[in-house]
Amino acid sequence: MPDYALMNQCIYEGKAKEVEQLTIAALAEGKTAQEILSDGLIAGMSVVGEDFKHNILYVPEVLISARAMKAGMAVLKPLLSAKGAVDTSAGRLLMGTVRGDLHDIGKNLVCMMAEGAGFQVKDIGVDQSIEKFEAATVDFKPDIIGMSALLTTTMTYMKVVIDGFDKPGRDHIKMAIGGAPISQMFADEIGADGYGSDASSAVDLFLWFVGKGPQPKAVARRGVTAPAAQTTTAAVQRAPGSKAKYQILYWQDIPSQVKAWDDFDEVKLDLPHRFADRIDAEAQRLGLAQGDNYLNQLRWGDELERVGLPGEVAAAIRTELENAAP
Repeated sequence: MPDYALMNQCIYEGKAKEVEQLTIAALAEGKTAQEILSDGLIAGMSVVGEDFKHNILYVPEVLISARAMKAGMAVLKPLLSAKGAVDTSAGRLLMGTVRGDLHDIGKNLVCMMAEGAGFQVKDIGVDQSIEKFEAATVDFKPDIIGMSALLTTTMTYMKVVIDGFDKPGRDHIKMAIGGAPISQMFADEIGADGYGSDASSAVDLFLWFVGKGPQPKAVARRGVTAPAAQTTTAAVQRAPGSKAKYQILYWQDIPSQVKAWDDFDEVKLDLPHRFADRIDAEAQRLGLAQGDNYLNQLRWGDELERVGLPGEVAAAIRTELENAAP
């Protein structure tokens, strides 16, 4: 019998090869592609999404989990798309970054998490005009169109796209927007059907649009500090000179996140936005901003240790990385 709990755990831990092998093994045991998709892959990514929403996981870890989920999807896709296969998709999602904007790492994360929630996703990329959104709609016939923007100078183009779809025959398509400068107020002003403050919230919004989830509550934009539950390590009595282990997550050679842990607690800290901006710019320059090309550049550094509580060690390493960065 397939061990879906193990598959879920491997997705959570980002073990792509193990997920692929477990998917193949489940098929060999006679399980349907739909069952494996639902109980193995989607169930695993749903846990990742919940932990991301509650600041237990951070963007780099979610990307690594999404890569593991996609390893299983690659095995199932030929079967799911075969003639006569049952369509278990939550819906059809068309995603793109609007005209003039070349940023797409956030959009890529939304696409991956939406696939993990059971959506069929078409990503048309960056710098997309109203004409390109319309052409993709004719071909793909989406239930939802999601738009991303990172620049205040490009976010206004979202209204052009929304107005372009406000016509008979297209007014059934839900329009969702997101990105660093976007807010619920702006979404209301331009007539969008919804706004996602982060990737997990966006997927909750999509599920609500297609009648597969409750109406999401408004949430604050995610920060870079550890949640309160992760800052209570001092309450545990440790021996003098106790050490915490730590690792740094890199995109190529650019640091992105620090995690530190001991036998009692674990703390994860994202580096400031300027590090993400450097990664984004380098990914665009090298042509590695899309999907697996981007994910394959992520790696954890060596496991090291330092005297101190996990929160202290993580904060110290983050400060050192900030000071050392040009």
